[in-house]
Amino acid sequence: MFESLVPFIKERLTKHHELYSAQCKAELWEENLCWALKQAGFGSDWKPDFNHKSGLDQTTDEGIRIGNKGGNVIKNIVEISGSRLTKHKTIQDKLNFLSIKKEDYIFCLGTEKDEWKKGIKRYYFIVIKSDILDYHNQLWEETYGEKGQYTKQVNGWKCTSEVYSAKIQKSMSHQLWTTVKLDYCEEIHDITIG
Repeated sequence: MFESLVPFIKERLTKHHELYSAQCKAELWEENLCWALKQAGFGSDWKPDFNHKSGLDQTTDEGIRIGNKGGNVIKNIVEISGSRLTKHKTIQDKLNFLSIKKEDYIFCLGTEKDEWKKGIKRYYFIVIKSDILDYHNQLWEETYGEKGQYTKQVNGWKCTSEVYSAKIQKSMSHQLWTTVKLDYCEEIHDITIG
């Protein structure tokens, strides 16, 4: 469905690397995707306003809601970070918040660390249907510190499903981290620059 974006994403990433050696991330990824969506005929309402809305980063002309993410690709999984959930006090409050989907798809621009260390500028454009991340339907368990005086203190929560595993870490503003199996992603496209 989104394969038509790949040549336009590659063109923008090529231009990025004519100027920068660092990876394309965050707002730069959002803007590059915006232009690719427009060039491929999807349209985009993205604006360079650094809004940091939870989940939703841009919407196409047909109303497809997209959340942009960077990601770490490791073998058969991609790890993405999610919302900071500090203001939601209990695990149930956090899960209630996560049950409200703000995006239809997550468009991840993933990289594999070892490839970049070797000088290979390869990105993975990964499309994840947000419905598969049904956090509120999973069984969450408390996690505990592993060292010294913290071994008996709850430091977060975790869950595991057939499709993904997730954790919420108190020490990182209660941030959600999700590891999705690549087999369950809608699309995966390799984009090598240079």
